[in-house]
Amino acid sequence: GELLVLGTDILGFGTGVRSSDALGLKVGHRVLLDDGRLECRITALQGTDVSLSVLRGGLLRTKKGVNLPDTEVLGGVLSTKDIDDIAVARELGAEIIAVSFVQHPEDVVRVRELAGPEPLIFSKIERPQAIERLEEICRVSDGVMAARGDLGVELPYEELPSLQRRIALTALKMGVISICATEMVESMTTSTRPTRAEVADVSAAVRDGFDAVMLSGETAVGHNPPLAVSSMVRIAEVAERNLQMPNWFADENPETAAVTAAAAALAKRINADWIVALTYTGYSARLLAACRPSCPIIAVTPDEQTARRLSIVRGVYPRIGERNPDVARSIEHALSVSRSAGMIVPGNKVVVCVSRLSARSDADTILLHNER
Repeated sequence: GELLVLGTDILGFGTGVRSSDALGLKVGHRVLLDDGRLECRITALQGTDVSLSVLRGGLLRTKKGVNLPDTEVLGGVLSTKDIDDIAVARELGAEIIAVSFVQHPEDVVRVRELAGPEPLIFSKIERPQAIERLEEICRVSDGVMAARGDLGVELPYEELPSLQRRIALTALKMGVISICATEMVESMTTSTRPTRAEVADVSAAVRDGFDAVMLSGETAVGHNPPLAVSSMVRIAEVAERNLQMPNWFADENPETAAVTAAAAALAKRINADWIVALTYTGYSARLLAACRPSCPIIAVTPDEQTARRLSIVRGVYPRIGERNPDVARSIEHALSVSRSAGMIVPGNKVVVCVSRLSARSDADTILLHNER
């Protein structure tokens, strides 16, 4: 019941002070401090001052986070500093920009306007409002991240496993990349082994259908980052054995999705060793991966940036290759690149999926190849 007064500039919404009305704060809303360890409720608002009644107290140190689970922040999620950072990222040629605390599809559209067409835009799903608009946010994003740290604070932590799976399956359905992040093997920040619960957690993320699992503190400040990475790789590889995923049909481009789904189905039916995807922007390779085929995908593209972007997509091994207006020559070159990389070997069954030779990346050819 102790009284606490904060200024809205302390609440982490950019360099400019915004009034409580501009933020959307209301009397009765909860304010969580330090990852939810302290809980307060707003009792009064005056200008930039927020009066709080402490419901669950504790020691509050400096530089701790603030969460507003009941508040839909008005005026967009980008601060002045965020806008400046996006400009720097664009100047440096950043390939992925992750947007924190997304609430609306418009938040992502605004970042795209500032960042330009080149970088992939990943929406961090960590607010109740983002869960409510998950499909709409996926539709305007290149990828989504289940940011479980803040998501588990702003929503009841017991709901986190089902929310995590919902994020993964929605991304799969929409044909966008998905990442599961936060405290995957947190104990390995100091320990040489993950806990049993962490092993089960990483395995569950793989089974949920995420493209990637991401380390944070384990590699940022951990004692042995390479060991943390190799441990998570081992867990993920075992989890992928005999993994059965639903075959989603991404509905944003039904023609391309139909061809990629057919290629994935053919690969499964003939027990193919590889799928070779010839792609320009990487779009058709991403749709192929969303089908979760039973074999890995070699994505051959003439664009180095596309190859780097595809490295985050589940089961995709990008390679640089030339494009030729002649489809037959393009296919032979892609197979040659795959052989040179030591991937395709004699006896392999290969399904080749070719996109049209343009930036649209619409897949339109499927070929069965037996390597001799």
